[in-house]
Amino acid sequence: MIREAEAIPYTPELLRGERLLVLAPHPDDEVIGCGGLVAQHLREQRAVRVVVATDGAEAEAVPDRNAYRELREEESRGALALLGNRGEVEIEFLRLPDRALAGSLSQLRYSLALVLRRFRPDLIAVPSPIEIHPDHSTLAREFCELVQRDETLFSELATSRVAFYEVGQPIRPNTLVDITDVADAKSAAIAAHASQHAIRDYGAYARGLNAYRAMTLPPAVRAAEAYYVLPLPQLRTTAFSALQKTIGEARLIETTRETVPISVIVRTKDRPRLLREALTSIKKNGYPCEVIVVNDGGPKPLLIDETLVEHETSRGRSEAMNSGVKAATSKFVAFLDDDDLYYPEHLETLANATETAAAGWYSDAVSAFSQRKKNALMPTVTKLRLFAQDFDCDLLLLDNYIPLPTLLVERETFLDLGGFDPAFDLFEDWDFLIRLSQRDRLIRVPRITCEIRQFEDGTSITRENPEGSRTFREAKLQVWRKHAKLIDNDVIANAFELQKSRAGATFTELVETNGARAHLELDVERMEREKRMLGHELVRLQTTVNELTMRLAESQGSFHAINGAYSEATRELEGRAIELAGLRARVAQLEPFVVQSEETTKALYQEIHRLQSVLDTIFASRTWKVHTMVEKLKGRS
Repeated sequence: MIREAEAIPYTPELLRGERLLVLAPHPDDEVIGCGGLVAQHLREQRAVRVVVATDGAEAEAVPDRNAYRELREEESRGALALLGNRGEVEIEFLRLPDRALAGSLSQLRYSLALVLRRFRPDLIAVPSPIEIHPDHSTLAREFCELVQRDETLFSELATSRVAFYEVGQPIRPNTLVDITDVADAKSAAIAAHASQHAIRDYGAYARGLNAYRAMTLPPAVRAAEAYYVLPLPQLRTTAFSALQKTIGEARLIETTRETVPISVIVRTKDRPRLLREALTSIKKNGYPCEVIVVNDGGPKPLLIDETLVEHETSRGRSEAMNSGVKAATSKFVAFLDDDDLYYPEHLETLANATETAAAGWYSDAVSAFSQRKKNALMPTVTKLRLFAQDFDCDLLLLDNYIPLPTLLVERETFLDLGGFDPAFDLFEDWDFLIRLSQRDRLIRVPRITCEIRQFEDGTSITRENPEGSRTFREAKLQVWRKHAKLIDNDVIANAFELQKSRAGATFTELVETNGARAHLELDVERMEREKRMLGHELVRLQTTVNELTMRLAESQGSFHAINGAYSEATRELEGRAIELAGLRARVAQLEPFVVQSEETTKALYQEIHRLQSVLDTIFASRTWKVHTMVEKLKGRS
């Protein structure tokens, strides 16, 4: 059971790489699956490269395959141009056969390794491992196996992330990318593949899926793309079947060409819980096989449909396995101890490998170290890729690199070689492998198909006798002494040179990694310094902003005061205007009286002037003069 928030993201994430590599099975998958992501990278001027695996020319009624291939390639170029291509995108067409990619694996692997080394992407978009189309699933599987198989390539890309995208089969994503801002450009890019649009409306399908992916995101997100993203180191230790189960229950994409009869021999003693887990892992293969459980002296285990071989007392690890093989009825035998696990593709993978003749066939395994922390309900598990070595007969004489659970061998071959030597209770499988390798080569299938578990409590035999211990060293010497005639100077020299070459390559990679780390540390120091400087600048800017805010507040206060005074003055002016209007009305009323007064005054002035003239005439007359003299005589002035 997982929580709702773990089942589907509820917030969009910014998925970005400085160098984005898109692996597309066919021309148009790059825009249908992750056109939004590509558009966002291009708009931010990030480096983008697209690799199209097949020619996309396997269509009905195509008169000229080459012309149709060229048409589809031109459509891809035009579609990328609509996403913002101004020469930033490098697109490469591998032109492998459409719907037959599985038949060109060598060329596909070479081309993928080449582009990964040259481009050095830090974000890689790959079709999801649960895609139904055979070309889609093949491209996903081959990319995963390339990363797991090629140690040098992995070291060059160790900091990269892988983003699995969906085209024809929805996935269970852990990352949703908001592409609302580029959704129209993506639709236009899909429509640019006119030859495919004439067959199916892929644009409508993509828009519907992108709209559906926005369902759990905020309302502003109208379209989103779904990805399952994980770091490359995690992918390196993850079985393909486990990846499929995590991303979404996959349909059976790869089927066994022919059912090969296999018996699985399981050794157990006193570990019923671990035995149940081991048997369950066999059942999850879904492969028809005979399961034989050899109980080497412990309490009788509870089985369902497995065959039980009982040892009343312990006979040792070698005899336990020998008893199981003798009881087997199938042509081929595989091996499993009760503390180890098969992954769901284990038996099918080895069964398919038997098409090539060899003394035996083996796959890769992951070492899982369980360590229980204080107060923890479940132990923490560290997974390491320790067993992934191509077959080398000389190296096998000096050290074992093929864990027993990874091996498939013919039953008759096992019995002819005498099975496991009872003299060994440690490294009995290594001794057998040396004898097996003298018959013919062993073929490695570079695919993680099982898990070697080691527990902190010492229930694993290798944990009970760790490398460097006296028991471990003595067991190794025992193997070397038994096969001393095979270990001559040439063998030692060949094995030494091989390991020296691998160690030299590893050392070179380590030196380069250390150099890169030193540069990164300097970059981090520079960025920290710039961060501090930006912090100081931010503080200064914040102080300035605070000062401006205070001044703005003061200005706002002054503005309010001025606005108040203005309002008061406005009210006063309005009162004065009303008063002035009243005065003007009064003036208008008095104006007729003023005019009448002016006319009356004018008449008065005329009368005064007339009277003055009369007086002047009187005063100038002789009569007035006589009158004046009489008055003076009478004593009047």
